[in-house]
Amino acid sequence: MTEIKIGGRTVPLFYSVFETIAIQEEIGCTAFQLRDEVFGVKQEDEDDPMSVRLEVATDPAKTKKLGTLIRILGNAGLEERGEAADLTDKWILRHMKPGLVMAYAIAAMAEITEGNRIEQTTPEEDQGPVDEILEEENAKKAPGN
Repeated sequence: MTEIKIGGRTVPLFYSVFETIAIQEEIGCTAFQLRDEVFGVKQEDEDDPMSVRLEVATDPAKTKKLGTLIRILGNAGLEERGEAADLTDKWILRHMKPGLVMAYAIAAMAEITEGNRIEQTTPEEDQGPVDEILEEENAKKAPGN
């Protein structure tokens, strides 16, 4: 879980399918559209990956949507920790430091990226059923046996 410090509180961010539905209903876009709708990602030079900028700090509509996104992810994180999900858009926006809007956006992006990762199985789970006879034969053939 990604955490942000806002208004003197440490707010954990959490992202799952439940939050995806809230994002669609309340922000009006899919999680994949957040890049444009909330963060305003622009790449000034296609050949230079470092030329990316975010418009979230300069566009009031995007900043407001970021506040909603942080409320959704923050309340989910608080619930996951067993705490009261008491964040509001107004509280978030009132306590966001203007100089940290980009940091808040990057933290939200990081949590969404983490939430979209595919869960990996352990090697034992990945192998499927084990043929015990074959395992014994292979052990006999191994060097030193």
